[in-house]
Amino acid sequence: MLKYLLLLCFWFIGLSVKAQKDSLTKEEKRLLDSMFTNDEFIKLMMKKDKNYLDVSIGIGNGEFSANNNAANATGVDRQLIYTPAVTYRLKNGLSFGVSPFITADSNGNPKIYQTALTAGYDYYGKTIYAGGSYTRYLSDQNKYNSKSLYQNDLFAYVKLAKGILQPGITLGYVTGKYKETGFVTFKRLIRLPNPPPNGRDTLVIITGKDSTDNKTSYFSAAATVGHDFAFYNVFSKKDEFDFIPTLILNFGSDKLTQTHTNRVFDRPALSIRKKSDFSNKFQVQSIAASLDFTYMVKKFFIQPIVYFDYYLPETTANRFSAIFSVTAGFSF
Repeated sequence: MLKYLLLLCFWFIGLSVKAQKDSLTKEEKRLLDSMFTNDEFIKLMMKKDKNYLDVSIGIGNGEFSANNNAANATGVDRQLIYTPAVTYRLKNGLSFGVSPFITADSNGNPKIYQTALTAGYDYYGKTIYAGGSYTRYLSDQNKYNSKSLYQNDLFAYVKLAKGILQPGITLGYVTGKYKETGFVTFKRLIRLPNPPPNGRDTLVIITGKDSTDNKTSYFSAAATVGHDFAFYNVFSKKDEFDFIPTLILNFGSDKLTQTHTNRVFDRPALSIRKKSDFSNKFQVQSIAASLDFTYMVKKFFIQPIVYFDYYLPETTANRFSAIFSVTAGFSF
């Protein structure tokens, strides 16, 4: 019976991926990626009393972060991201990894737009699971309109290891700098002295290429509750299937400083717009659910994950969003 349930779960994942819709902003998208890092297969392989090497490749639509899913919910799109990865895990819980992010450029050719270097620590005790990681993203900071928005990514989690309900908390903090450019139009109504005696109002339209230097930071927190289901000897005597459904309440705050570099902003009429600060206070952002599936047989593992998010604050965009990830690899 479990075999048919397993096949049904993977079929459901395929339908969910096809039905995804754009909805969230860039800041929320980076945060969702953190939920994907707390991989169940890592916990299981940590039971091995030895060092080991993971070699894997993933595909999904989380484009900003390898660690923070709530951040990835901020820019859900229909472009696929490929993430090959090599991770070395020590039996004491430390891990070190490298993972390039690859997607198609404007010509349809595959291109690396950022590379993640990660150092982390995971603890799997009898009562709690806990861990943290730091990721440095390497990319071309002089490139305009890049998908790489962040350079520093901190993530931490803690959850109960047992129980019918396993509550947990995750924390994330990212910072970054990036450049953007595009054509913009500004309108300004000015008063001319002619014709006398009263003059007239004239609408001045300024159109041109606007470039900005951006500095951003984002803090996130999430309260989670879920349960770990494990099934053994599903298709053979050396395999295991794990299923982790989780409900999530996401909180966050963000800050953006934007500086216009076009000389037109040196004009007195536009100088007040040259530099702007935007921020959102710490607040509830969304309610979400994740479905994590992991199948392992001998040294091979495959892990599909689907994340559904409903945005709570006022917005004109679609509130519902779906993020997916499928990772497959070998552990040596």
